This record gives sequence, C-alpha cells and structure tokens, in this order.
Amino acid sequence: MSKPFPTVGIIGAGNLSRMAVAPANELGIRVLLFGAEQKDLPSMRDFAAQCDVISYESKSVSLSSIKTLEAEGVVVRPSSSVFENLNFDDGKDFDFEISVMVARSPHGQTTSWAPTQVIERNAHVITITPAPGISADLSERAQRLALEIAAHVGVVGVMTVEIFVIEQQLIIKQILVGLNASGNWSIDASVTSQFEQHIRAIVDLPLGDPSMTAPFVVTGNIIAGEKLDMYRPYLHLMARTPGLKFHQYNHEVSVGQQVGHVSLAGEDTEHLIDEIEHALDYFSGTIDE
Repeated sequence: MSKPFPTVGIIGAGNLSRMAVAPANELGIRVLLFGAEQKDLPSMRDFAAQCDVISYESKSVSLSSIKTLEAEGVVVRPSSSVFENLNFDDGKDFDFEISVMVARSPHGQTTSWAPTQVIERNAHVITITPAPGISADLSERAQRLALEIAAHVGVVGVMTVEIFVIEQQLIIKQILVGLNASGNWSIDASVTSQFEQHIRAIVDLPLGDPSMTAPFVVTGNIIAGEKLDMYRPYLHLMARTPGLKFHQYNHEVSVGQQVGHVSLAGEDTEHLIDEIEHALDYFSGTIDE
C-alpha cells in the first residue's frame, strides 16, 4: 500500500481505551495510549506527534488540553466543540431509563445500536439489550433521536444518549461522548462492537453493521469482594454456564473495585439475568456454592 495504516492515540489509559486496542489491531491500526498527567503538555504534544488522529476517554480528558492540541493542528475526534453543544434539560419522574449508542464518521455516516436498559440489582449494574418491554415504535424513535443529536452536535466516534421514558415520551437525561461501559455488551452480541466502530469512525472508514447476533444479551460489572482471586471462580462458573463470556481488566484487584464484566446471550431475559447475577455474586464472594 502507498499509505501506511494510521496510528490512533487515545488520551486516557483506562478499561475502555484498552478494550479498543484488540479490534484496532485486527484492522492493522496501531493504538497508543496516553496515561500520563494531562497537564504535562510537552509530553502530550510528543504523544500526539506519533499519531494520525487523537481520541480520548471523556471522563478523564482535560478539555483545555484538547483545545490546545486542536489549535496546534492536531486532529482530535470527537472535537472539543462537541462538548459546547451538549445543552439539554434533565427529566425528574420517569417510568424507566434507556441508553442508545450511536456512531458517526467525519463525512456523516451514522449507525445506531438497539436501545439498552441499565438497572441496578443487588448493588450490581446490569445492562439488558435490547431494552425489554419497549415497543418497536419507541425503539425506533429513541434511535432516531440519538442519531439526530449526533448530527446536531457534530460528534465523530461513538456517543451514548441516556433517555428517560415518561409515558412513552422521550426525555434526554445526558449525553456521553466516546466509549461507554453501557455498550460493553456489544463485544459479545453485536456484529460490530462499539470499540471497533469507534476506531472505524475516527479514522473515517465505512462503519460496520451494528446488528445484534442474539435475541438478548445481559451484561454485568464484576465488583471485587473480600475474595480477591478472580481466576478461581471460573471453575464453577464455566461448568455451570458455558455460554458466559468473561472480560477481566487485568489490573490490581481491591475490595469494591470494578475489575471486569461478564455477558450472556440468549432468548430468556429472566434466565440471563439470573445467571449474570449468580456470576457477579460468585465473583464477589457473596455466594460460594
């Protein structure tokens, strides 16, 4: 090829950034992670000089640093201007909450995934995709709303729109730019995960198919309890539920820390939820049977 594969730099070296490395590698795209202090602009400039495009973890990014890089000619996606357009009112009383993940490329191609419901059960955060109990019309309206917002703010990359549903009306709660934990399910149950799609979008490749590969998928965050051995639970959990998919984040384990996530795809949402809850409780040491 006359032009080499691009190099992507991600500011922030957290779990979400590291999960983008493998799908990028499969595309032949090199990913570099910047985990240093963002106030160290000389180091950030040196980092950016090695990359064709810069992205970031929105929770840890310094907006002023991003603006500085942009002013110096660095290509940053999503751009700092996206944050200036995120002005929406929150709802209060609601029936339930869903999140809709979308992706947009520099030239305006967009895709959306099925809406996800995020719930808290027994101190665990669990996502169910597609969100159970919502009509096809509501799902379509929610995805259309998220796509319209993506176009309005001019986002490039992945974005998640959290939505309150109030008597079948959609009220925007908040907008999260970049990769988001509520989309972790897409690794195991989408033709194109949020991580691959984000890489495709920011380097301006055609976007992939966001369709689901299973009727439903339930995903839960693994929180470490008193028993810090995250390997031993595999013996029981893999034998009990062979379909479970495990994702360990491979950092030092301490009590109360999120150390990974686990997913299970299938047709019966209640069964999927039961198995995921069992796995999370077993990892944390709440149950040992």
